[in-house]
Amino acid sequence: MKNKIIAITLLLTSVLASNAQERVSKQIYSSAYKVATDKTEDVNVRKAASFKVDAITYLNTRTLSAIVDTTRHLSNKDIAHLNAQLDSMAFYMHEYINLFTKEYARAGSQREKTRILKIFRDASINHPLYNDPDKDIVLAYYNREDYLTQFSLDTNWVAALADVKKKLAA
Repeated sequence: MKNKIIAITLLLTSVLASNAQERVSKQIYSSAYKVATDKTEDVNVRKAASFKVDAITYLNTRTLSAIVDTTRHLSNKDIAHLNAQLDSMAFYMHEYINLFTKEYARAGSQREKTRILKIFRDASINHPLYNDPDKDIVLAYYNREDYLTQFSLDTNWVAALADVKKKLAA
């Protein structure tokens, strides 16, 4: 399964790669992958990085599916928009995870940690991007108590981050 994901990711990366500059999503993916596979890193740091890798892989897969969908005739502008959305979602997901990590670490009590986790979990599930019916994939981390990043992969990260910031400021 892991080899299959790596092969798909490599395919997606090559299809979506920009000639002039490295894509934001690819930069975040590469950085997260490096941390996730570094056995000298703290296990929780590696798990957060693994979530980022899987979230970007999910976004890449959905973007590629839209691009190769033969029922739609996409213009170059449509494809550019999909790629820009991919980069934007990857960037905001990265910011989301970083903000979560910062807020969770700053929380003093277990009660506060639980509140922070709930705010972030709820925002991820309440702002789907694709409304993907494949809940096994979408919720792969959501119900995993062995991961702090218990978030849906099918998330509109821009909306979720805005929601979280609003709730944290309240």
